[in-house]
Amino acid sequence: MYKIGDFANIFNISIKTIRFYEEKGLIVPKFVDIYSGYRYFDEKNVEEMIEILALKNLGFSLEEIKEFSFDKIPKKIKNLEEEIAKMQDKVTNLKNIALHGKENLKMEKFINDERAIGKWHLLGVAENIEQAKKEIFKEDDFIINELYFLPNGEPYWVIRWTKGSIFTSGQEYKYEIEGNRLYLTITSSIDSSDQKIAVYELVDNKKYSIEDIRLRDDINKEFIPDNEIVGSWKTVDFVNNPSSFNPKKHQTKEDDLRLEKLVFNSEGEVEIKFKDNENLKYSKYTKDYVINLVLPDTLSKYEYQEIDHKTYLVIEWKSGDYIFGRIISGYYILEKE
Repeated sequence: MYKIGDFANIFNISIKTIRFYEEKGLIVPKFVDIYSGYRYFDEKNVEEMIEILALKNLGFSLEEIKEFSFDKIPKKIKNLEEEIAKMQDKVTNLKNIALHGKENLKMEKFINDERAIGKWHLLGVAENIEQAKKEIFKEDDFIINELYFLPNGEPYWVIRWTKGSIFTSGQEYKYEIEGNRLYLTITSSIDSSDQKIAVYELVDNKKYSIEDIRLRDDINKEFIPDNEIVGSWKTVDFVNNPSSFNPKKHQTKEDDLRLEKLVFNSEGEVEIKFKDNENLKYSKYTKDYVINLVLPDTLSKYEYQEIDHKTYLVIEWKSGDYIFGRIISGYYILEKE
C-alpha cells in the first residue's frame, strides 16, 4: 500500500488535492489509522485516481465525476460540442475585430422594434430602393437568405440588431419596414457609396431562440463500410470550391489549417485532430458522411478526387455559417499518410 505522499507522487499531484477529492467523496483510502491520521492507498485506489484525472481532463466537473456512468457520455459530448460552437462564434467575431478595428467593440444601447422580431425570408436584391419597392431584382451573391430578429436584440451567428440597424460581423446595415416587407441597405465596407437593397418578406412574428433556429442534420445513419477511407489522412489545403484545388498551389497557408488529421477505422469510428487542441475528438462515419465533424448534429459529406494518379479526400466544413446561415464554409482537402 501507498502512504498519501507516495500516492500523490505517482500522479504528480499535491497531497492537498487528494484530501480535497476525499472530502468530495471521489476517493476513499483503503485504510486510515484513526490514531495517527495516516492514510494508505492500494492498487484499486490507483485505478480510481486514473479514472478521476482522465475524466477531469475530458471536461467533467467533480460533481459529474462523482455521479459518473458511461451512459452520461453522449450528453457530455453534446454539451462540449455546443461549447465549441459558441467558442467558434467568438473566434469569428474576434477575427472580424482584428480585421476591421476596435470600432466593432462598440455596443449600441439596444432599442426594441416589435415589428422586426421574428423570421424574414429574402425575396431578392435590388439596385436601389425604388427598384426594391417594385421588386425589380438582380442577380447577386448576397447570402443571408433567412434573417432572424431575436427578442431583446440577442445576437446569433455573426448577426445582432437594434431598432433600425442590423450588424453582420460588425458592419452596420440600416433597415426600414413597410407592412410585411423589410428593406435592408447593404453598404460596401470598402466604398460607402456602393450600396444595394436586400428585400425580405415577413414569415412570422414568432419569438425565436437560438436553439429554435439552429439547423440540425439527420445524423441517425446506418453504418455502411468504406474500405477506401480506412487509415490516416492529413490535411493539405482548405478551398472554397473542390474543383479549384491544385496540389501544386495551395489556397490556404498551413498555419491557417485548423483541421490537422482524420483517422478512420473499419468499425465506423473516426479520430479527429485539430491543431488548436491537444485533445483528440472521436466521432462516427458511414459511407459518404462524417458525423459531427466539428459541430453537433451535422453531417459532412465527403468524396474522393483523383489528381495526377493520387487520391485526395474532400470533406465539407460545416461551421456556424452552416447551422445558422445554411452556408458550407468550404472544403478540407486531405491526403492519405
